Amino acid sequence: MIASVLILTFSVALFFFYIQAFCERALKREFSHPYFQDIINAIQLEFPRLQDGFAANGSLDYSEVRSALKCDFTTLSYLLANSDRTHQRLSWKERVLVLYFRFLLFCLPFRYTFNLHQQEAVLKLTAILQYFANLTGEKVSVGSLGSALPDPQS
Repeated sequence: MIASVLILTFSVALFFFYIQAFCERALKREFSHPYFQDIINAIQLEFPRLQDGFAANGSLDYSEVRSALKCDFTTLSYLLANSDRTHQRLSWKERVLVLYFRFLLFCLPFRYTFNLHQQEAVLKLTAILQYFANLTGEKVSVGSLGSALPDPQS
C-alpha cells in the first residue's frame, strides 16, 4: 500500500515537472518583432506595470495583483482565440499554457499566505501574459497582412 502511494506521488510530481519544463521551453520562443508592445498600447494591459514593480522588488497590493492578472488573462485569451478567423480554436500548446497559467493563478493565494516565492510566481504569470500578447499581435499582424493581399483565385 505504501509503495503504491509513493509511486503515485512520484508519478504526479514527475508529470508536473514535465508540464513546467514544456511551458518554460514554449515561453522561450523568439518573436521577430516585439508584438506585445503594440497590444499593450492598444488595450492598456496592466501586467507590464506588475512586472516592473516586482522586478524592482517593490511591494504591490495582493488583491490588485490578482485582479489585474485575471483581467489581463481574460482579455488576452479572448483576443488570442478570436484573432485568427480561420482557426477559432487555440492550438494544443496554447491550451497547455492556458492551463498552466490557471494553475499558477490558483496557487497564488497559497503562495501569498505562506510567503512562498510569490514574486517568482507573479513574474512567471506575467511572462505567460507577455507570450500571449506576442502571439495575439503576431496573429493580428499576419491576419491583416493576409487580408491586404489580393486573392490568388480571382
